[in-house]
Amino acid sequence: MASSEKRPDLIALARDLPGVPMSDDYEKMISGMLYNPLLPSLEEARHRCRILTNDYNNLDPRTVPSEKIRDVRFELLQKLVGRVGEGSFVEPPFRPDYGCNVVIGRDCFINWNLSILDTSLVILGDRIQMGPNVGIYTAGHETSVLSRRKYIEFGHPVRIGDDCWIGGNVVILPGVTIGEGCTIGAGSVVTKDIPPFSVAVGSPCKVIKTIQSAEEEENDPENPYRKMEREL
Repeated sequence: MASSEKRPDLIALARDLPGVPMSDDYEKMISGMLYNPLLPSLEEARHRCRILTNDYNNLDPRTVPSEKIRDVRFELLQKLVGRVGEGSFVEPPFRPDYGCNVVIGRDCFINWNLSILDTSLVILGDRIQMGPNVGIYTAGHETSVLSRRKYIEFGHPVRIGDDCWIGGNVVILPGVTIGEGCTIGAGSVVTKDIPPFSVAVGSPCKVIKTIQSAEEEENDPENPYRKMEREL
């Protein structure tokens, strides 16, 4: 359902992101209030995203040496999204809607065909890994047919915590928060919040077990990963 008032917390986050079309309508959009996506300022923001997405997805790898391809893609990604941390890599094709509403943390690896409808903010933590064909949708519609005829919609933010693994073909719906350290099984449809350090699967996605934190694993003498070195 749509919100009835603006969210100062989301607006404050958005003010620090480059490229956002800051306005009263934009503030309503990211806050989950009903808004019209066909407003000129919002259409222009999406058009900007299409141009930058085209640059990112159509970089010819034959024109860049293999040892520099990550750096070149990172520079393009910095222009496309609101913020991205060092060491993160998104395999093309990558298809955001606004781009500027997406925050990606450090050392993330995201596989092919990530689609993000970032009507509201999408905040990804550090060291997240995603399989191919993941969809993150902040955009929603009322069940009213008349509202859709009038192009009225709303959006709620999505947050994914540090150290999560999102399997291939997962769909994450508006307003969902996935806590740190979670594993979401391939093909799941995440309709509600998932608490930290959970393994969750299914449609709708449900928790099937909880796991140790990384710190607990480090202190567990039986854990086989304690003495392994991180791969380069």
